[in-house]
Amino acid sequence: MEGRNRKFILELQKKARTRRESGLFVIDGPKMAGEVPADEAEDVYVTKEFLNSPHASDCARLLREKGYLTVTDAEMKQMSDTVTPQGILVVAKQRRIRGIKALIGDKEPLLLILETIQDPGNLGTILRAAEAAGVTGVIMNRETVDVYSPKVVRSTMGAVLRVPFLTVEDLGKCVEGLRAGAFTGGEPVRVLAAHLKGAVDYTAEDYCRPCAVMIGNESRGLSDELADLSDNRILIPMCGSVESLNAAMAATVIAFEAARQRRIKA
Repeated sequence: MEGRNRKFILELQKKARTRRESGLFVIDGPKMAGEVPADEAEDVYVTKEFLNSPHASDCARLLREKGYLTVTDAEMKQMSDTVTPQGILVVAKQRRIRGIKALIGDKEPLLLILETIQDPGNLGTILRAAEAAGVTGVIMNRETVDVYSPKVVRSTMGAVLRVPFLTVEDLGKCVEGLRAGAFTGGEPVRVLAAHLKGAVDYTAEDYCRPCAVMIGNESRGLSDELADLSDNRILIPMCGSVESLNAAMAATVIAFEAARQRRIKA
């Protein structure tokens, strides 16, 4: 097994353009590395200390099926984006979903649509919460932080490998297509806008039907242009002097309300 240039691996972690052009990203640490299918792994690097540690068993399948290169602790530190590397680093292929119809598949849509989420921790938390709440897919615009950046990947705690997601050029056209049933065989998807000028309490909506919830930028919220395309605006009522919730928290609260309703219906 022949490894890649160390400089390329560092660029892969630091530059979105390198990730976009190569179609690769980096997974650092045994918890997520153990979930990577062998056919999606390009290179696997481990230290001798890792191979002799209990954590090696978490990645036994990957190491056996893909093989690996042994590097020194110093080399691992050079390649890793973390202060304290955990002894295994994987260069993996990005997952490509070809279009919104493929993202939805044959599931009853419960989608999150993200407009220009900038904080890696927020995006990672949203993906993690989306998986926990049973969200069937996440759609985001190009201005949203790169989902394959190391900080986002780490904060998803593995959800990036399990939650279907798609980046689109035009969220407006996406919303219009969803509402028209263009991606669901003619069945309209009800699109809701989480907005400070919300018309209804978010719990008053029916999330058991095919639906999508739009979440906006951390500081500006959802743009009026996108909110105006929605079927309805929803608001999370709050006490005290708090004006709004963190984007990830708002997405989580709404997603779990949808999960609650669907669980009761089932």
